[in-house]
Amino acid sequence: MIASRQPEEIQTLVSSYEKQLEQTENNFIDIVIRSEGAISYQDVMQMPVPSIKLLIERMNNRVEEINKANRGSRR
Repeated sequence: MIASRQPEEIQTLVSSYEKQLEQTENNFIDIVIRSEGAISYQDVMQMPVPSIKLLIERMNNRVEEINKANRGSRR
């Protein structure tokens, strides 16, 4: 609980939350980029977290499939 913390601890927590927020926003932008615009930032922001996780898993699986196919065609 932030309310029970000392000022130094609060500043550390806020800094940690800001870093987590920045990383989350970066991840959301990566989703938009990797989807090549098929999914907008607003779309991602409106999705529940479990759906975002599933989307990332599916996107990663698709990229792996494409990479395997590309490696096979080079031979």
